[in-house]
Amino acid sequence: MLSNRPQSPKEEDCCGNSCNPCIFDVHKNLLKQWELKKLNSKSNNLLEPLVYKLFKVYELKQLNNDYISLILRYSDKEINDGRVIFNPGQHVVINYLKWSKPFTPISWTDDTIKFLIRIYADGINTKRLKNLESGELIKVRGPYGDFVYSRNKFKSIVMFSVGSGLAAFVPIIKSIIDDEEDETRVCLNAGFRSVDLVPLTKNLQLFTDYWNVECNLYLTEDASKKVNGINIEKGRIDEKICKCILDNYLASSSLVLICGTEKFNLSLERWIVEYNFVNYHVFK
Repeated sequence: MLSNRPQSPKEEDCCGNSCNPCIFDVHKNLLKQWELKKLNSKSNNLLEPLVYKLFKVYELKQLNNDYISLILRYSDKEINDGRVIFNPGQHVVINYLKWSKPFTPISWTDDTIKFLIRIYADGINTKRLKNLESGELIKVRGPYGDFVYSRNKFKSIVMFSVGSGLAAFVPIIKSIIDDEEDETRVCLNAGFRSVDLVPLTKNLQLFTDYWNVECNLYLTEDASKKVNGINIEKGRIDEKICKCILDNYLASSSLVLICGTEKFNLSLERWIVEYNFVNYHVFK
């Protein structure tokens, strides 16, 4: 994401005397120019779908017993005019010690990519990622994924995720709340085992500070803990819960997004089609 987005003026910055040009009109024009520049910059992506690029481990944090966050920084000092560019929801392939796996970034800057990674108890390769040291080299290629979000195309977006599938939705929600002209309502429904194993809790709380974002967590174990701004329910995201959620939305004006395990994705896709929600995308 470009980091030089024009700063939004405050209400008190306007004199209220109908001056020309108004500061809000100036901001609107600058925002259009910024968006056009962002669109034109796609040809300068540091990443390539067919070629691995070298990144270095910049930061690794243990979030809880199941998840880590990993930040990679582009290793070439001569970046020139290139930058890391993604459409929210896209993913890359990471290659480390001849092991490759797709991961979806939760955020990025001009030269860094941040990932949410699930560490499996019996997963040799994910444990290797957990033990990475600063400066180690990682190969990255991409981005991939054909999902393209369009501002205000739908009145509501209903998101269903389980586990690390949450990663695909974080940059999408961020792009919506960062866009002052986007009035799309977001309903995030994410499944985990317990509150203690939910990564990015603070991010989710910040999202719910916005009028158009709602977050529901469905926990299979202890659901007694409270998290400010987030609704917590006991149980799995099953057909009954899916139907109960979708009953609050019109199929014609809603987009449904799904990201989780293969079994989860297949089940959710089948249910929403049965409920006549034809506008949907499955992140695989």
